[in-house]
Amino acid sequence: MSNLKKTISVVLVTLLFSVQASAQEYFMHTVSKGQGLYSISRMYGVTEDEIIKLNPGSEKVIKAGEQLKIPNRQQPSTGHFHTIQKGETLYRLSVENRVSVKEICDANPGLSADNFKIGQVITIPAVSDEDPLASTFESAGAQVSIKTIKDVELLAQDTSKYKLVHTVARRETIYKLCRMYDISQTEFLDANPEYRYTKLRRGAQVNIPYSAKELEERNSKRQAAISRIESIPNQELFKMNESRQVPTRNYVNAALILPLSLEDSATTDQKKMIEFYQGMLLALDKLKNERISVNLKLIDSKDEKHSLAQLFESGQLDSMDVVFGPKWNNHIKQAAAWSTKNHIPLVLPLNSNADDVWNNPYVYQLNTPQSYFYDEIYDHFFKQFTNPNIILLDADEFKRNDFIDGLKRKLDERSISYTTVPVDTAAQPLLDLLVAGKQNIFIINSESSGPLTSMLPVLQIINRTKDPDIETHLFGYPEYQIYASDHLDEMYEVDTWFYSWFYTNNMLQESIDFGTSFRRAFSRQMLMSYPSFASYGYDTGYYFLKAISKYGKDFDQHLNSFETRPVQMGFKLERVNNWGGFINRKVFFVHFSNDYKVQKIDFDK
Repeated sequence: MSNLKKTISVVLVTLLFSVQASAQEYFMHTVSKGQGLYSISRMYGVTEDEIIKLNPGSEKVIKAGEQLKIPNRQQPSTGHFHTIQKGETLYRLSVENRVSVKEICDANPGLSADNFKIGQVITIPAVSDEDPLASTFESAGAQVSIKTIKDVELLAQDTSKYKLVHTVARRETIYKLCRMYDISQTEFLDANPEYRYTKLRRGAQVNIPYSAKELEERNSKRQAAISRIESIPNQELFKMNESRQVPTRNYVNAALILPLSLEDSATTDQKKMIEFYQGMLLALDKLKNERISVNLKLIDSKDEKHSLAQLFESGQLDSMDVVFGPKWNNHIKQAAAWSTKNHIPLVLPLNSNADDVWNNPYVYQLNTPQSYFYDEIYDHFFKQFTNPNIILLDADEFKRNDFIDGLKRKLDERSISYTTVPVDTAAQPLLDLLVAGKQNIFIINSESSGPLTSMLPVLQIINRTKDPDIETHLFGYPEYQIYASDHLDEMYEVDTWFYSWFYTNNMLQESIDFGTSFRRAFSRQMLMSYPSFASYGYDTGYYFLKAISKYGKDFDQHLNSFETRPVQMGFKLERVNNWGGFINRKVFFVHFSNDYKVQKIDFDK
């Protein structure tokens, strides 16, 4: 294969697809669950208005599965986005764009043979100064026969325009030469135009072109060789470019960057950060009992004005296996640039809107905005409530119109009717809206405690006066767990459900055990906060450090295939696109049932 290094590019460039992909005005994006114009615009570095201009009506609503035109703001010379078309293969894309298969795979860590499909958007890296096409072919050596290699070598060496150069002998004429080489006079003169008006002379050298038959045979061989190369399946090419798994080991190097500001008097926010750290220490203690050692470096990032540039430039974090934090946006920008350069995972538990996740494959965003869960929540909702009668209670403050509007669309798609009434509607008119044989579900379109506080007594009256065979429920939001301490009995009585990406209480065994461990370790109770930052630190630390110790650098391929027993969190990490990082799409339903039990329902199990 080494002999091909100097010659193979000639074949691939001159015989295949040497033209670089031309920039198009737009490419197509297929909307995934939970995506909105904001996230899509951040993903591709364009504005929402630019997307709306190409897709009139998208400002009102976009649905999963819908295709949007996205402005193409990148050029092949700097890398560009590409939507996979019918008939395209990984190899063909590498040739057409003058980059190696490995470079495409490295630029799209979320791409695999399984999801290399029509409509998938990938990023094509900039043209390399190296010899990418030769390296692509050489990496496939085990998949290509020796005969194909020799054919390609022969084709690479045979770049002459003519079959041969003939020295004219005594008494040879154009007619005789044409008969000798089985070519037409026109073919001879096209190869030697100077003899259209001049006679052949003895000793002159003339070009002998390939005959039509020979050209056909030559091109046939050429195409056969090309077909053999192009027939290498995507599965094999991806397999050849997979990262090599790092063996399991019993130690992990990690860093935790938090705004501690310990030199100041402790505020509630600082106490939360300290508890996050303490929770992670408990995770380290558990891992130690499992014979996994973690070297944890704690770094105080101070306030937003403080720069971490010197920290990342110093190289002191370059040996880390993972970094947790930081919190502030400007610090995240610096950390994300460093993680990209050093290929080190950056886990962001505290910031809910880090744009770097869209273009950095090493970013893991855990605190996901609620809007990203909505499609997941709607799916779970209709799994739990298969025959609903929805009664929407319209409030004036802190409305959740984004959630309610999405739910209405899903109800319309399923031809499920719903009724909207003011939140201050009395019990009797609401009783009249109940339907026997259905799951009657009250939903307040506000996350505030005010409307909930005013409606709970009304719902209690309904529950006490309705026909016992009529089923009623209250469905709400993550904030309901904050209000439960003041309204727990009422929420039990009216059979309350709510969704959340975190939940725990002192009646769940995991929470009881963790609370005991925390008190034993730190001689005090945890803060009352939502979420509990001690539990959050424990769940985050144990999950990622356990995964890295077990799977090494390939841990991202196993994140949802191994289980821990989190106290509060759930983890369902998914790549936002083929070239970006991960967001946590885990969401639970919590049920305060009217028989005074609490359930934390995981629909993914």
